[in-house]
Amino acid sequence: MGFNRDEYGAGLMTFGRKGGAIDVSSSDAELGESVKAVVVTAEGTVSYRPCGEADGTIDFGSLPVGYVLPHIPGVIFTSGTTAELATVED
Repeated sequence: MGFNRDEYGAGLMTFGRKGGAIDVSSSDAELGESVKAVVVTAEGTVSYRPCGEADGTIDFGSLPVGYVLPHIPGVIFTSGTTAELATVED
């Protein structure tokens, strides 16, 4: 008996099936609706605005590899972000 991924579908209560690197080297990264989480893949700092927020910034310093941001970001800012990041998506 194996685990049937399709039986459980997608959503916030499941692990992501897709993902990709987030590039903030030249501009802010606007994240789409499919993003469930953002994980640090190379240590550094992160500056972002949670999805659903119209303004404001949350800054984290010295994040280690593997750290998952506590909010789903809507925008990751170039200014203030030195970490390499990846999305977790459906």
